[in-house]
Amino acid sequence: MNVLYTLDNGFKVQLMVSLNSLIKNTKKELNVFIIFDGMNDDDYKNLKKRENSRVKITFLDAPGISTKLVPDRGAKNQFYRLYLTKIFKGVLEDSKLLYLDCDTLIMNSSIENVWYLEMDDNAIAATVDPWSYQYKSIFNLEKDTKMFNAGIFLINLKKWKEKKYDEKLEQLIKKRKHFIQADQGLLNELVHGEFKVLEPKYNVISSYFEMNYEELLCYRKPVKFYTKSQIQNAVKNPCIVHFTSTFLDNRPWQNGSEHPLKKTWIEEAEFCGVEIKKEKLSGKKPVLKKIFRIFPRNVSVFLFGLLQAYIRPIFLKIKLSLGGE
Repeated sequence: MNVLYTLDNGFKVQLMVSLNSLIKNTKKELNVFIIFDGMNDDDYKNLKKRENSRVKITFLDAPGISTKLVPDRGAKNQFYRLYLTKIFKGVLEDSKLLYLDCDTLIMNSSIENVWYLEMDDNAIAATVDPWSYQYKSIFNLEKDTKMFNAGIFLINLKKWKEKKYDEKLEQLIKKRKHFIQADQGLLNELVHGEFKVLEPKYNVISSYFEMNYEELLCYRKPVKFYTKSQIQNAVKNPCIVHFTSTFLDNRPWQNGSEHPLKKTWIEEAEFCGVEIKKEKLSGKKPVLKKIFRIFPRNVSVFLFGLLQAYIRPIFLKIKLSLGGE
């Protein structure tokens, strides 16, 4: 089972927790590949300690990426996922690879089922992200075209090459000056809904814990999304919890987190022997959270939904139009 993580120093604690939970919940042989910007000797030693007869850890060099790829959020290492065939040339070539964000927690052994998934003619298998039509249109996607969350996905490198995705990505990058949703936007525009859909339990984002199904539909206004029972089952029996950033709650390593699996993540971190330095949030998120709590919850969900699903996409389109081609 081939697994890839990419990160910089800001997520090394999260990597350790995710990696440890992956090892604990698998029995298959693991080939873990890590691209770690800014790794020091202590980081290297701590990660290498996780190796055993079943688990092999390999550190790879970061690929050279286009100077145009400036993220609108996060660090540049997220763009490495666009260069997977380049990264693994001569290493995996025609194999499969499971990509995991560092802010994930593996909860049970059903993660191995993903590896055996029949991908049909798709190069990617991933979970559907709840985006509105207006948001999809930013990436030139039609209303009924599915979008996926790029924090966790299985890739068939052979199919990727057969579909000439590398060449198509180059063309997309050339014509853009701004990259909305960083690599996730590019990847979704590239595959244009042609991906194998995973059950939501394989990528349970924070919003699924923060809102019930009806609230989620009102807030995000997704098209082509999972059923209520699928989301409820994912929250009840998650395989991979993805601690995504939202304004409603902080992540387990941040001050004031109310995530229901905060304790589980902290216990895993303590078991790994890593030091947790609680982060303080600044910027607009704490302000948005306060505003959200001023009104009755149903009113706030409705109003914030208008901002998220309709108004924000308008501003993002304006930004792209100003950038030109």
